[in-house]
Amino acid sequence: MAQKRKKKELEEEYVWVPPEFDEKAFLKKDILSTKLLAIAAVIAIVFGIISALIGRGLGNNAYGFIGWIIGAIVMTRAYRLAGLKKEEVEKMSLVGNILLYALLALGVWILLINEPFI
Repeated sequence: MAQKRKKKELEEEYVWVPPEFDEKAFLKKDILSTKLLAIAAVIAIVFGIISALIGRGLGNNAYGFIGWIIGAIVMTRAYRLAGLKKEEVEKMSLVGNILLYALLALGVWILLINEPFI
């Protein structure tokens, strides 16, 4: 019987080298995105209340929806006043903040147009 030849495989040792990490830039970007998130949350609560008051006062929630849309416009203006540069923040972070505004303002608005609150 023929013997199988043992092949010696030369295994290269893989050495993982971590990439350069700029901690200062990371923290700066993280603090900026947290500030923008806080601005979005505060504006969402305020305009949720305003939309509920407008809708309840005028008797039609369509006017409250207009107030809700105006809040989104105010939020983008507030970002500009906060010194936001488009290069500093990721687009997905801004999309997340817009979705947070939409859902939080809608939640506050729906809560307040129901009977126990107003």
